[in-house]
Amino acid sequence: MSKSLQDQLVSLGVADKKKAKQAKHTQRVESQKKPKGPSVQESLEQTQKAARDAKRERDQALAKEREAKRAQAEKLAQIRDLVKSHAVSRGPESERVDYRFPYGKKIRPMPVSPTVRDQLARGQIGLIEVDGAIHIVPRETLERCLERMDGHAIFTHIAKAETDDYGDYPPIPDDLDW
Repeated sequence: MSKSLQDQLVSLGVADKKKAKQAKHTQRVESQKKPKGPSVQESLEQTQKAARDAKRERDQALAKEREAKRAQAEKLAQIRDLVKSHAVSRGPESERVDYRFPYGKKIRPMPVSPTVRDQLARGQIGLIEVDGAIHIVPRETLERCLERMDGHAIFTHIAKAETDDYGDYPPIPDDLDW
């Protein structure tokens, strides 16, 4: 088995036993003084950095949430403006008849004039609920409102538009015999 460098130097006479023993002792004492983990300052800096990073992430998440709420409120304001500017009148109060439409799980009546009821039934105009009130708006306005809400919960009702399959053909005479 080979000897350590220190033992080899002592056997050659380059170093004496007393100095070798002294060097070994100081080396052992120095190794015991050094802390095995990070220093208090380093651990404090790491803790502070982790806290700053966590706060930054929380702030970014809150800012993103606030931005989403602001965008949602802005879209709702645009819908309010569209509905307000394009609202269709229900007609004279003396001529009103009930137009019944599904509202959730119930059928709800809405008194409108016969012409408005016919337009609602044909799908030319539709219903939209904004701020707890149901408004009558043209089909194009309703579709623009639905685009702005893109998947968010809002009540709308529009009948399927009637298509006249025989619009291109001339009318069939009543006295035609087959």
